[in-house]
Amino acid sequence: MNGRRAIVGLCMLCALLASAFAAQSASAITGTTAVTCKAGAGDTGGATFDTAHCLPGEAAGGFGHYKIAEGTATELTGQAGSETTKLKALVGGVQTTFTSTELTGTGTVENKVEVGGANAKEHYTHFTGTIIYQNVTISPFTKCFVYTDEGGLVGAQGVVDTVKLTATTTGQGDALKFTPDTGTVFARFWILDKNKKTSGEGGECAISGTFSVSGSVIATPEGATATTTHAKVTEQNTLKMGTGEPTIKAGIEGSVTFEGRDAEVCGGGAYNPLSFTTYST
Repeated sequence: MNGRRAIVGLCMLCALLASAFAAQSASAITGTTAVTCKAGAGDTGGATFDTAHCLPGEAAGGFGHYKIAEGTATELTGQAGSETTKLKALVGGVQTTFTSTELTGTGTVENKVEVGGANAKEHYTHFTGTIIYQNVTISPFTKCFVYTDEGGLVGAQGVVDTVKLTATTTGQGDALKFTPDTGTVFARFWILDKNKKTSGEGGECAISGTFSVSGSVIATPEGATATTTHAKVTEQNTLKMGTGEPTIKAGIEGSVTFEGRDAEVCGGGAYNPLSFTTYST
């Protein structure tokens, strides 16, 4: 009798272990990944959208999400998603706003799976690329102008180039975290007078010199557009500006609209809006 009970108990234990293993195997790996938004029903099994940017919450329509296979490099472009991008910081004791009316971004995007602690996994998207801000003006300093930094030399007026940047959804939920690919500096630029005179040479700009922006920024994607607000960035307290080692808290507001195309297709194919979705396997 005891032998039968032992056998029955062992069988029950095996069944429980098998159920637990099956449940673990069936548990979903989730995360935010990039998809293209194109005409058609999509191939992710999700909703359809009324516009080519697949904005969440819009009416069902003729556009859908199409998967980008993990490990597939996709060429990326970015354009301003709003009329202006503004960087705000206290410079020389004065609340200062840098305004750009045009931006362009280039790079690549790739979907990946990350293995974390206790073998936990997460689908995520990884960007690398650069952004060029154009038509940059500075206020309220009417005698000051912004110039790009070209290896320590004064470059084009009204232009700010970033270093190579990285953006990822890893550990960010449905957000994108932007950081410099190496180091902490996003961009360096000059603030000078109209004649490009440096500090100490009699220029009319009261805050002339070289400046840097450093740290990280978290943006919120909506469809194909990722947005930042001054309030959220300053609340994060991760973006700094200043001369030398930047220490002044800064905020940035604006948006970038992404498009992507398959880099492995001959000729690259057509660009389509690059959207974001929660993906599970």
